[in-house]
Amino acid sequence: MGRLSHHRGPLSLVLLGVAFLAILGACSAPQTTFDPRSDTADNIHTLYILVIVVSGAVGAVVLLVMGYLLFRFRARPGVPARQIHGNSKLEVAWTLGPILLLIMVGVPTVFGIVGAARAPSADAILITVTAHQWWWEVDYEGLGPDGGSLATANEIHIPVGREVAIHLESDDVIHSFWVPALIGKVDAVPNHPNDLPVFTATEIGSFYGQCAEFCGAAHALMRFRVIVEPLADFERWVSALQTPPPPPDQGTFVASGQAIFISSCSRCHTVFGTPAAGKAGPDLTLFGERLTLGAGIMDNTPENVEAWVTDLRAIKPIPEGLLGGRADREAMPTFAGTLSKDEIAAVTAYIQSQTID
Repeated sequence: MGRLSHHRGPLSLVLLGVAFLAILGACSAPQTTFDPRSDTADNIHTLYILVIVVSGAVGAVVLLVMGYLLFRFRARPGVPARQIHGNSKLEVAWTLGPILLLIMVGVPTVFGIVGAARAPSADAILITVTAHQWWWEVDYEGLGPDGGSLATANEIHIPVGREVAIHLESDDVIHSFWVPALIGKVDAVPNHPNDLPVFTATEIGSFYGQCAEFCGAAHALMRFRVIVEPLADFERWVSALQTPPPPPDQGTFVASGQAIFISSCSRCHTVFGTPAAGKAGPDLTLFGERLTLGAGIMDNTPENVEAWVTDLRAIKPIPEGLLGGRADREAMPTFAGTLSKDEIAAVTAYIQSQTID
């Protein structure tokens, strides 16, 4: 009985470890760095694998050699443990070995860094992403009407197989732009613009991104999506953003929602081609086409939009007085006490009607 109790502790640890690995195996990982979907992410992944293999091999060799030495030179009855001093061959080996390993890891890393610093090609898509507390402003250089910029927010559309260059800025504090499937993490620093490495997406899909630098109370709720699509779909999306939407039919529920939106929301939000031209909040042009709202934290459904318009702060906490009141003043107000449920439903119907025909 005593012997069984003696082995119960190690056995429990082994079973706990197996259960933990099984749980991890069942987890999904939408932001894993081990599933690259662009050329630059693939280069990063290759370096990861190289470092893991080299460090794993080093660890295995050290453990095997240490185990052999512990067994070979152990103290036994009548045989004292042997002590070895001043072995020149061992000293040379453990000096040259790490140097060679560092070269194996360092040379590919240097080439990867140099390659990531290359300038974008002449036909690259040029995008400026400005980080705010807590959402992302997106501007496409030269794709707007009359050659100006094309504005959207919280979702970035890019064509598959086309080079993309993203320029990062911050409007308030330090943020960090990270889409592990497409590109590594780069900080957005106030008054110090940064450029992401140029990359080319290799697969169509919707890829998760988020702010990876603590930036305040709603940091964890500052997400976004990168939509990689065929070139024809991307050009169709660009064309729709460049085209003023037709006015809704007078007397309809959507028309009443537009009137309420312009009177209550246009100070902060823009819908291209309408009197709504505010810049304090996200651009809502083609909002009905977006997958999410609230900077990627909720699915874009009528129920979620109504809840967001009714009481934003119940979903995304924004402390009063933050940054001397600046963020609080610019945050969207709560409309629960100023708009009726029907009016909020009408506003929802209007902004969700902004889609590609």
